[in-house]
Amino acid sequence: MKVCLQKLEKERLSLFEDLKNLDDNKLNFCNNGWSINQILYHVWLAESSAEKYIRKKTQFPETIIKIKLSAYVRSFIFKLFLNLGFKVKAPKIVTDFPKKITLDDLNKKWIKSRESFDSLIDFLNDTRLANKAIFNHPALGRLNLNLTLYFFKIHFRHHQKQIIALKKQL
Repeated sequence: MKVCLQKLEKERLSLFEDLKNLDDNKLNFCNNGWSINQILYHVWLAESSAEKYIRKKTQFPETIIKIKLSAYVRSFIFKLFLNLGFKVKAPKIVTDFPKKITLDDLNKKWIKSRESFDSLIDFLNDTRLANKAIFNHPALGRLNLNLTLYFFKIHFRHHQKQIIALKKQL
């Protein structure tokens, strides 16, 4: 599971490296949707909100249920829908953007989040909660740690495609 997080972090670092030469005006430019920085903020916020939820949920391990097979099916269908170009309306909580977003600030926040999530993986493995339904995704339902990381990956890659397309328009 840590390998999944490390791979995702390498992808994130590569994307940030690709964007570092764009000035704040370009990173914050939005024509008919979100700017590059807003997209990045959204992805970071979704991940950090998931971690907060998991940390809160695991304070009460007796309430955590086993994962259902249907969670795997829903995750596969979700990825298929995103790959086919369907859009999913994001919950309000992960679309509330600050007035000013900088790539440097986002990078710092993400580094802290990834370090924190890495320690969460250790905790979940040590307490034998990693295979339980520790996260309740609004569209996918209850997910274990593997499916949560899988969601992070497909969510990041979905928005990475949007960022690449936006960058070409600048």
